[in-house]
Amino acid sequence: MKLPAYLFALFFFASAHAASLPTTVRQELQNANIPQSAISVEVREVGKHAPLIKINAQRPMNPASTMKLLTTYAALDLLGPAYTWKTEAWIDGELKDGVLDGDLILKGYGDPKFTIEQFWLWLTELRARGLRDIRGDLVLDRSYFDLPLHDPAEFDNDPVRAYNVGPDALLLNFNTLRLRYMPDGSGLKVVSEPPLDGMRLDNQLVPSGEKGNCDNWD
Repeated sequence: MKLPAYLFALFFFASAHAASLPTTVRQELQNANIPQSAISVEVREVGKHAPLIKINAQRPMNPASTMKLLTTYAALDLLGPAYTWKTEAWIDGELKDGVLDGDLILKGYGDPKFTIEQFWLWLTELRARGLRDIRGDLVLDRSYFDLPLHDPAEFDNDPVRAYNVGPDALLLNFNTLRLRYMPDGSGLKVVSEPPLDGMRLDNQLVPSGEKGNCDNWD
């Protein structure tokens, strides 16, 4: 994996001209039980061609979360640091005395942080603007993105993971569901946030009776 030298500054500043990994980095790898043969690194000074450090540089590796560096750079370059995501509300009908005789249209533009909390604030803003009752439908407009069908299992065959959610012009709460577990005296109650129409939770959980932290919580 090749990345600009400044991304490695925190790790390699102590040996800017070393041909091998700095002692501190080697020690951290040893503490984590990671052999040097399992890493792939190439460090260059910005604008230079000769590498400062080059270890297994041609070996393909899983980039993991370092891919966030590329998406962050692309977002800053294409959208700019002051870019603001927006979600619009439109009415299709007559609004009179707080009653909308028609549809409310929610149009998304790809806001990745449109959470349940943001949605409630959005509804509060609509009420403050005079909308109290909707006699039509809530129309969700996701047309801003024209994307192929996303397979959430394609990456690692674990489609229920939140990080496998595909991009969407109108993505609410990361397209995830939160389950809350609450003891109610007779067992363990499980509720979903947000609640979904037509979804029934088959709760077969039985409290263990033991006190302490759960060692296998994921």
